Amino acid sequence: MPEDTLKTEMIRLLPKLRSFALRLCRNPDQADDLVQMTCERAIRSLDQFDPATRLDSWMFRILQNLYFNSVRDTANRARLFDLAMLDFEESYDGAKAAADSLELQKVQDFIGELEEDNREVLLKIAVEGRSYKDVADELGVPIGTVTSRLARARLKLREWLDTNDAPQGVRLRSMPGGM
Repeated sequence: MPEDTLKTEMIRLLPKLRSFALRLCRNPDQADDLVQMTCERAIRSLDQFDPATRLDSWMFRILQNLYFNSVRDTANRARLFDLAMLDFEESYDGAKAAADSLELQKVQDFIGELEEDNREVLLKIAVEGRSYKDVADELGVPIGTVTSRLARARLKLREWLDTNDAPQGVRLRSMPGGM
């Protein structure tokens, strides 16, 4: 099936996709966002579409997977926020918080200076906690490319931290592939 025909069929599916998204998340704004992300993912992944399968089934599966990922990520963020709040309430020190904030700003400034490709991969994996595969799919590059971009970003960050006597509040946890 030609790409233009597929895109036309996708447009015809929009009302059904929105209805399905609305039933899943029960929030019109969230449903619209979910449909938009589904269409973006589908268009970006058209080369992976098997013409032997039904387009509607493929798109509904993408939407459902995005929804489940969103629910899982939201639950994980809430859990991490609760843990952070426990630490915050028990040990809040205003002077230390101000110093940490300045140190964090220095690290953020450095990350902002990284090459865009490397910075994007670093933030998606190390900050957002996304999988290598999801990032590779989103960017439309092989997993090896994601791995090498992440390694370059981590190496530059490590070098910067070493030459700048890593700020007190910055502790690098052990991550796959280094740092």
